[in-house]
Amino acid sequence: MQKKIYCCLITAWMLFSLQPAGFAGWVETGKDGKTIINIKVDGLPDSTFNDPYSRAEVAAVKEFIRLFPQRFAQKYRNKYSNDPARYGKFNWDNVEIRLHPFSGIKVQGIENDLLAIAGKIAPDVLYINFRKSDNYIRNGFLYPLDEFIEALPASEKKHFFEERIHEKVWDVIKRKGPDGAIHTWALPYGGTPLGKVLIFRKDLFDRNNVPYPDINWTWHDLYEACKKIADPGQGIYGIEFGRGKAESWHWITFLWSAGGEVMQYDEKTDTWRCTFDSDAGVMALDFYTRLSAERWIDHNGIIRRGYAYKDARDAAAKWVRGEIAMRIEYINERSLASFNPEINGIAPVPKGPTGMRGAELNSRMYGMFSEIKNPVIRDAAWEYMYYWDSEAAAKVRTELMVEGGLGQFVMPKYLLKFGYSDIVRLSPKGWDEFFDIAIRTGKPEPYGKNSNFAYDQMSVPLQIVELMELNDRLPPPDQSEARNAILRAELKAANDRANELMIGDISPAEQLKRRVMAIIFLSAVVIAYFFVFRKIFRIFTPDNCGDNNQVRWGFRKYPWAYILLLPAVLTILTWNYLPLARGSIMAFFDYKILGRSIFVGVDNFGNLLADNIWWQSVWNAFRYSILVIAMTFLPPMILAILLQEIPKGKLFFRMIYYLPAVVSGLVTMLLWKQFYEPSEFGILNRIVMQIPAIGFIGIGLLMLMICLAFAKRLWLYQMWLPMTMFVVAGIILLLSFSALARPILFPGGESWGQSLAAFFPRLLQHHREPYRWLFNPNTAMISCVIPMVWAGMGPGCLIYLAALKGIPEDYYEAADLDGATFIDKILFVVFPSLKALVIINFVGAFINSWYASTGNILVMTGGDAATRTETAGLYIWYKAFTFLGFGPATAAAWMLAFILIGFTVHQLQILSKVEFRSGDTKK
Repeated sequence: MQKKIYCCLITAWMLFSLQPAGFAGWVETGKDGKTIINIKVDGLPDSTFNDPYSRAEVAAVKEFIRLFPQRFAQKYRNKYSNDPARYGKFNWDNVEIRLHPFSGIKVQGIENDLLAIAGKIAPDVLYINFRKSDNYIRNGFLYPLDEFIEALPASEKKHFFEERIHEKVWDVIKRKGPDGAIHTWALPYGGTPLGKVLIFRKDLFDRNNVPYPDINWTWHDLYEACKKIADPGQGIYGIEFGRGKAESWHWITFLWSAGGEVMQYDEKTDTWRCTFDSDAGVMALDFYTRLSAERWIDHNGIIRRGYAYKDARDAAAKWVRGEIAMRIEYINERSLASFNPEINGIAPVPKGPTGMRGAELNSRMYGMFSEIKNPVIRDAAWEYMYYWDSEAAAKVRTELMVEGGLGQFVMPKYLLKFGYSDIVRLSPKGWDEFFDIAIRTGKPEPYGKNSNFAYDQMSVPLQIVELMELNDRLPPPDQSEARNAILRAELKAANDRANELMIGDISPAEQLKRRVMAIIFLSAVVIAYFFVFRKIFRIFTPDNCGDNNQVRWGFRKYPWAYILLLPAVLTILTWNYLPLARGSIMAFFDYKILGRSIFVGVDNFGNLLADNIWWQSVWNAFRYSILVIAMTFLPPMILAILLQEIPKGKLFFRMIYYLPAVVSGLVTMLLWKQFYEPSEFGILNRIVMQIPAIGFIGIGLLMLMICLAFAKRLWLYQMWLPMTMFVVAGIILLLSFSALARPILFPGGESWGQSLAAFFPRLLQHHREPYRWLFNPNTAMISCVIPMVWAGMGPGCLIYLAALKGIPEDYYEAADLDGATFIDKILFVVFPSLKALVIINFVGAFINSWYASTGNILVMTGGDAATRTETAGLYIWYKAFTFLGFGPATAAAWMLAFILIGFTVHQLQILSKVEFRSGDTKK
């Protein structure tokens, strides 16, 4: 009986684990017999926020909940009651609606609703903006709204088409869908579109005697204002930009103002193309680079780079403190709610060289999730979406904003409509006019094919060119021809890649070449796998002793052992090998989360083999692994040896080194991001900028001498390979530390003769320019690894300390009798005893570092192109959850597995030969 119960429990657990997750909305019957309709909304106002704008939003939600039963009775009650088979057997005479906020995993640069859609827990009402619209429409995430619009009363329909939706928004929300027909896919809300304007701090302009921006401001005026206001030594910056995958969001304002376009549509061929590599793009990139990275020297003689602040982590706080003079952002009621006219001013974005002005035009929109199966939930979702930008909702918001003392920041059309005309005169001077200019001259945010990826692609040349400017490798502005040639080349490379990834612009000949490469590659992998797995089976198959009674599997002899193993085996099969098998299939498809996936054969592998970014990410992952091994694998072993040898205070020092391990990984990363602040106020820069050039060289020489001391002992025993490795390691350490002194000794812009003449005096000089630890490709990767060293030194040390206890004291005594030095004991007593443990940990740490890099890099740098920190794991992450390329991402994951399988086999081979014994020598 017990066996049957156990079998039933295991079966039930397996079936439950294989069930797909449900979607969000549902209908239920309350305790009092009331029918409750539940829908989940992305971006539902949060009642915990206490500012007037949030309270106005929450009040509008409450009004919707109050009005819903009346609206339901008018439109749906009879229809639902007459068709219980379609709508369910519920009490439709007594209905209530409940709205639930959607909260998913939030990762910077990743749409959190994409993760929810992939996990089949998406909200019923999705937040949509221009750039997301095409991606969501083509992937079948949105339900067409035509049937709901057609059902509107004639009076509401007239208002809907003529007044409610701005003319520039229609092209975005009404277009072809996956079925080839034109549908309306989303509903804008917010009263008006969002327009970008220039917001500035009057106090900073007054302090530096700079005239306020106005309607005639140009790029030149903006540049001159930034130069006069910026004072990084005091934490003051001219303008706010950003970093990361979406940095180009700040740049496109300049692209449009120069007369350029991100994407253009050809009606004849019904195709989109990226076109940001135009002459206008070159002008915009040049100006943006000068604002971001131009070299100048402040009044303290410190070298500065650019006038912009680009760290989004605390940019908002610096703006509030009055440390950033200007920012370009959307203007709406929420942003104006924190607007102080005494401190802040508003102006249109500056005109470009051609006299044009082109800020971004956007709109917040709601879309209905396509996988809602219950028509009751669809109708309820539509009612919320339609209400949210209705006059009823606007009236509630306006009343609450006026009561909260912020009526002057409400759109004037609502103040006039709802009887608050006397407040219109209190609105910030000129903001209504500037808003009209922003809307009139605004360019819609890219909404073409795969436009959700446009920012990622446009950010690459920005970051590469900025790095060239920071390293003084970009010709100065007065050499415009040479400078523009470099800028144009970088833009063209990025534009071509964008057209390939976003538009699918690959010639048939190139596609055939890639397919042939992929077939050859996969054939080689299959053959290699055959030999690899044959080797694995041979390693773990016991030798035949010639005894006919030798047990192989022993099912009959050891039945209970197999029964005990069964749950573990089934768990591994369910969570490891079944997903692995499914992933193998996904790699050969253009896999869609929703809808029909298309078989593409080996195209995913072929495109990956031809993708330079992928191979760069593999190389970055290898660099990361080498640094992890060098800095987090060996130092704990060295520390363990030192702690083992110190005569006193062992417990105290062990506790000190272990303390960082109790801090969570995320806290560790964020703490070190503060240490890496790229100004002279950063903790690391404060230390580094106090060390003269000769100090860095001295530290490098010390490291070299230590390595040479080990090499010398190995040379005496004719151990050539390890001796060479120590010599090479010493040279690398010398060069690494000396590189920190290079900006002091050879500052650039000088001939070799001038640098050599000033060499010896400069040995005592310090850095004049703060290090950009996380933004310099020479230091970014190692800066991502150092926090792991700090946090992992203690736990790793304890493992080796335990192993050192297993070395018999007789070995040390014998070594002393033979005259062995401290280095000899390490090389010939300690290391041989720890060799098996070191090799096992080495291979395991190397393999794990390839996968563990994703989270660390994502937090520290985001893996941008300039810092060359996007590793293979991060590439796969972005490919799947930003580009929705689950097929290519799976192919990339398999290729990564192909690369690492050899190390895994080597580790298994070592484990098969290891004999574990107690370190106790007593008998």
